[in-house]
Amino acid sequence: MKSPSNVYLSACLILGCILLGTFGYIEYRHRTPEWKQYQLKGFELARERLEQQLAAEQSGEKRQEIASEISSLKNKKPEIIEVSPFGGKLPVERCLTCHLGIEDLSKSHPNTVFGCVTCHGGNGPDLTVKGAHAGLRGGRNPARLDLAAASCGGQKSALGSCHSQREHPLLNRVENVPRSIMATNAGIIGILRFQWGLESTSESEFAIKSVSDGKTTLSPVHAEKTESGVFNIAESHFRKFCAACHLWGSRPRETMGRLEGCPACHAPYGDRGHYSGGDPTIKRDETGHPATHTITNLIPNDRCRACHNRSARIGLNYHGEMESSQYGTPFVHGQLNNDILSDGRFYWKLVPDVHHEKGMACIDCHTGQDTMGDGSVHKFMKDQIEVRCEDCHGSRKTPPATMTVESKDPLIHTLVRGSPFIRLNDGDTILKTSKGRPLPNVRLTEKGFALTGKLTGKQHPVNVVTGKKNHGIPGHDRLECDSCHSAWSPQCYGCHQVLDFTNRGTDHLTGKQTQGRWAEGRGFFRYERHVYGINSRGKVGILVPGCQVWNTVVDADGKIVPPFDSAITKLRNGNSSVAIGPTHPHTTRKEVPRCVDCHLDPKALGLGEGVATFKSKENQVAVEPLYDSRASGLKIPYSIDSVVDANGKELQGTSHQLARGFNQEELRRITSIARCLPCHDRYDDPVWTKPGPYKETAACLKALEEMQRKQE
Repeated sequence: MKSPSNVYLSACLILGCILLGTFGYIEYRHRTPEWKQYQLKGFELARERLEQQLAAEQSGEKRQEIASEISSLKNKKPEIIEVSPFGGKLPVERCLTCHLGIEDLSKSHPNTVFGCVTCHGGNGPDLTVKGAHAGLRGGRNPARLDLAAASCGGQKSALGSCHSQREHPLLNRVENVPRSIMATNAGIIGILRFQWGLESTSESEFAIKSVSDGKTTLSPVHAEKTESGVFNIAESHFRKFCAACHLWGSRPRETMGRLEGCPACHAPYGDRGHYSGGDPTIKRDETGHPATHTITNLIPNDRCRACHNRSARIGLNYHGEMESSQYGTPFVHGQLNNDILSDGRFYWKLVPDVHHEKGMACIDCHTGQDTMGDGSVHKFMKDQIEVRCEDCHGSRKTPPATMTVESKDPLIHTLVRGSPFIRLNDGDTILKTSKGRPLPNVRLTEKGFALTGKLTGKQHPVNVVTGKKNHGIPGHDRLECDSCHSAWSPQCYGCHQVLDFTNRGTDHLTGKQTQGRWAEGRGFFRYERHVYGINSRGKVGILVPGCQVWNTVVDADGKIVPPFDSAITKLRNGNSSVAIGPTHPHTTRKEVPRCVDCHLDPKALGLGEGVATFKSKENQVAVEPLYDSRASGLKIPYSIDSVVDANGKELQGTSHQLARGFNQEELRRITSIARCLPCHDRYDDPVWTKPGPYKETAACLKALEEMQRKQE
């Protein structure tokens, strides 16, 4: 046993060591403060990048320049870096002292002009992490929608305004974006509540957050549970499933991820969601960072695909990718296929959209108003989208609408300044959208209209179809352009969803996990032939399953909760949750289907896949379906891919206003030319220049008899 004196000496020794270590640390921090440590790390990162450039460089002169820079960095000493934003109109900042090597936000947002506090907030003169970050706005992301008014609006008397209070209301992005469909999710919420029997119409009264444009007001979507503790399955599904994509929240995934707010589209996001730029203060192994500290208005397609890879899947379709049946086939070298999306879904490689094939990006067609909104609160996506095929290509009777560039037009000239490749002069003729707004990248040239690629500068000739051959067949005026010009559409039949209370799931609006996790399964996938009907514009368009919902709920003990055992919800309009919906597939091709592919195909008519028999006297197609729903355990008396029956009776409803399957009269008109198609099977046949109804002439009957005789 140690004596008291020895214990005292040991305690003094330990205390002395602690004091010595503390004083040593204080001295080290005094001699090497945080900012010096970050700068030294910044020098090291810069040297590593230069050494990589040196290894790849072939030019002797350039190699010498790089080597000289490397040598200079080896001898460089840390120093305090000061910036006077906007020529001294704002206080001096020292942020770049620590964030040495961070990229300029963009060419129009250089760090030495804007500084950091303008966007990020904080205490610019301070050189400590804690002191400098006091009052920081939004942590790593000051462009969240709840902060954008201060960070991106720039309403400062000394500087003027940035992205608000502009000379044209469409340029007030700070006000417009929170009202946009991508921020509100109003369409998804409205359709879901209607489709799950909560509302009598799909016209939404709710959004992610409360929003108003002075005319239309949307309330915040309900919580998963009411204040009295009543659980709502529809709200749960939205919050834990659908709400994964909206601008009020990020998607911090390793692939196909994105940030929230403005950076969701405007900031690069790497394959792993890691930062790879020059700022020495940012962790390299942490998911949820932009690839670099940059923004751009030249949005690459991968930013669109980060969200648009489910539901209508247009982000995948455009690139010729179709979600598969998840078997991992076809196998490659005896292993599962390696064509896998970010969340593990397998996909097939199909023919892409011709616009993608020619090198066009999503933003070459879609405008800022299509994506960022136009200041109005819209309840459906179709009301916000302003670009139609006809805007560039015209219709059968009407050419594209044009406008003349004027020097006093602030909208046109601001849009032009946003692209390095678009050049316009006063008096130039450009196209305009279906809402009468400018398309400055489509200009009239000596050779006709040409579209300038916003990302590449490539010139794409625009083919105007107005008055051209094969676009004037009587009876086809109601068709959407993509009814004929879509190569395929993604058809995901049978959405079998399970809410499992033995597991926890993330509420995408609160970021918190609560009891109950959603999982999804499908009946089967198809892509080879379209289903047609009437879309939400009242035109003949392509329909896809959207969605055909069967719900099962499993309680905390693993038992199925009645009545949710593959339950089909009853809608207030009398239909069920087994539904079809209109789409624009984004799989455009020049090739078009044959006459029989629409007029005699039961699937195209909405009657379902099966063996068809045409009854000439009744002018009706009878179908023996291939898919037996009841045999597959589905509690419906019709095939899962049937929209209507042969009499035009509605089998599946739709969540979109006006959209529906063909009625009896429409089916009769479509199939009325069936008897003509064996002979008149080409679009350029003179017969189709005449309006119907079509009847057999003596020559027709003779030809049909001859055909039948040869078959016998």
